[in-house]
Amino acid sequence: MEWGPGRSPGLALAVRSSRIRGGMKIRAHAESHVVELDDGSQWQIFPGDLATTLSSKPETDLHLERSGDRVSSHELVNDADQSRVRLIAAGETWPDGEVKKVLKGK
Repeated sequence: MEWGPGRSPGLALAVRSSRIRGGMKIRAHAESHVVELDDGSQWQIFPGDLATTLSSKPETDLHLERSGDRVSSHELVNDADQSRVRLIAAGETWPDGEVKKVLKGK
């Protein structure tokens, strides 16, 4: 099944609110750059944030927020320590050239 805007309950909620909902969990993290949340939505993780995501435990409470960032549309926020992981919907592409700029600190 393909996921994207209009195909995922999490993405539909994301359009309406900056804080989508709290108490979310990571359901699956089979690929290093894609995460599935317990609402069934799938997200690509920003390359510079993979280590943060990989350190999350299954019981970690998270919430989804819209991002004001130039490379991501959303952020997954750890409720305990407020660490943030930048995301875009699975199947979307990162903005041309922006990933390199951010990773290089420009």
